[in-house]
Amino acid sequence: MSMQSLPLVSVITPSYNQAKFIKRTIDSVLTQDYPHIELIVVDGASTDGTVGILQQYSHLQDRFRYVSEPDRGQSHAINKGLQMARGEIIGWLNSDDTYFPGAIRKAVAAFQQHPEWGVVYGKGLHIDENDKVKYPYIWVEFDRKKLFNFNLICQPAAFLRKHAFEAVGGVNEEHDWCMDYDLWNRISLHYPIGTIPEFLANSRLYSACKTYVYELEPGFSEILKTSVKHHGTISNEWLYHYTQKHYNQGAFWFLHKLKAYHAFGPSPQIIASNRYSDAWAPQNLRMTIEASYGPMHALLIKGSNHNTAPLLHFHVMRNGKLVHKFQVTHERFQVVIPITSEGQRCEVSIFCSQQILQSHPNNPKVKRSISYHLEEVLPLSYEEYQFYQEFTKGKAQIEQWVNRRVPSPRT
Repeated sequence: MSMQSLPLVSVITPSYNQAKFIKRTIDSVLTQDYPHIELIVVDGASTDGTVGILQQYSHLQDRFRYVSEPDRGQSHAINKGLQMARGEIIGWLNSDDTYFPGAIRKAVAAFQQHPEWGVVYGKGLHIDENDKVKYPYIWVEFDRKKLFNFNLICQPAAFLRKHAFEAVGGVNEEHDWCMDYDLWNRISLHYPIGTIPEFLANSRLYSACKTYVYELEPGFSEILKTSVKHHGTISNEWLYHYTQKHYNQGAFWFLHKLKAYHAFGPSPQIIASNRYSDAWAPQNLRMTIEASYGPMHALLIKGSNHNTAPLLHFHVMRNGKLVHKFQVTHERFQVVIPITSEGQRCEVSIFCSQQILQSHPNNPKVKRSISYHLEEVLPLSYEEYQFYQEFTKGKAQIEQWVNRRVPSPRT
């Protein structure tokens, strides 16, 4: 079979300051035993010697092209490469990853046997800076239901038909960490995804790599956004991973993220409040809770009393009726107020026994009434409330709760 009759495979390599690894990446592509390949390196104006390495391959003409110019990040670079690609099959190989010998030949053969597939992926290994194997990437046959639970596709071990890649709009440039997870979710809605039970690529993991450095942020936010967008909630597997590995971020950090992306479904929101912009609460704190997004089960507050009164008494009103009383005896406090919303909108007032006149920070001649410093105030849905209660009992307790949780994803 002549080279012209073989489908052209375009391998796109986004790159930025990866001089330490990029030669290994390039050589793993150009030494493949499949003859009809073009490698496109899209470099973001590296300053570490990467460009000098790229210039060493310029003589290869049609087999190797590169651009080096400022871009908007990795996702943008991949989409630039997709526009430059001439092949009907696309490989996406980051500038610190490598292919196994024969990887491209095997991917092309799989596509030829299964013309309906939009993506095919094989097995992958995680390797360290020195190419030493750390452990295999978890590999299973593709199932969209399993994709809800975790990113089951090792990205460098995946190959895509160009028309399928383009049909879903390329990589979502809003993502800078889990753009591959979002891509598999989008493509799988329209095209079958197949597998090859052989090792095709190495994914490099080391202390400075993006996978590690940005796992918490923007990683968790992007996982939440992607999971809710495609499945309506977050899986127990994702939630277990983040709460166990990053437990020290604290309950409020997690709750803010879970509420922002409605990871546990519609969440009540504060749409108006008379709390001061510097987080001081007036003696009569008033809030309007929008409950049409989801009913409120409790109100969570965190604050501090920097004044002389050792004991603060609070009365909580809902729509003008007294529903709860509590008191605070410590300088720092964290209180869950059991209060449910009524209707789509709920007016809540929290009256404190302490009133202090303080000079306004922006105008010392003006006095304002304050009572305590209110660092956080969050209306919680029932599942958010459960999460908080178990999280504050300890790492083992939240693990048990996550494992008991029964999410209801869209499929």
